[in-house]
Amino acid sequence: MGAALAVTAGGLLLAACGTGVTPTGVSATDPPATEPTSEPTEPSTEPPSEPSTEPATEPSTEPPTAPATPDGPAFGPATEVQLSEPSGEWDLQLADVRLGEHDGFDRLVLELAGSGAPGWAVEFADQAVAEGSGEIVPLEGDRVLTISASGTAMPEPGSYETPRRLGPSGDLAEVRVGGWFEGYLQVFVGLDGDARPFRAFALTDPPRLVVDVSHPPS
Repeated sequence: MGAALAVTAGGLLLAACGTGVTPTGVSATDPPATEPTSEPTEPSTEPPSEPSTEPATEPSTEPPTAPATPDGPAFGPATEVQLSEPSGEWDLQLADVRLGEHDGFDRLVLELAGSGAPGWAVEFADQAVAEGSGEIVPLEGDRVLTISASGTAMPEPGSYETPRRLGPSGDLAEVRVGGWFEGYLQVFVGLDGDARPFRAFALTDPPRLVVDVSHPPS
């Protein structure tokens, strides 16, 4: 009887060892008794912030404001008359007339001899009309710009040798020097194209009346 129990017990032990059964209370898949409370922190895959390549204040790409040209006032509207009174003890006579084409405008210069500064009345008109006689002066071009230079006197014989008809130059199709009437010298400018902004101003040494007509927008 005792021998039988021993054999039976031994057989059970061998069976247990041969089948690979894990003893009660121990699990092969259980994690260790103590686990870390959190996963280790992985290094960030984001690159560090790069410094901004933008300047704190971007410089303006616009050029600084500049006058229309360096040697005269701003151009006025084509629809307005530009006026100025002569100044000083004027005693002026026409000495020369010049035309020139510049960047953005065409220029007419009435060079004068004598003292004082000329005045002017400059405007666009439908026709070139001579003061006093009322005659229509034939003129090349699409529009007429009339110039009345005040503070001037009729030149003495032989003192004015510049042609009374000039052009073309740029958009100035023709310029005609008219006559003198009650202290005013008339000049007519025939312009190709539409009326456009212009300006009139005086220069000194020698006295000059300058009229600039702007070029049309490109």
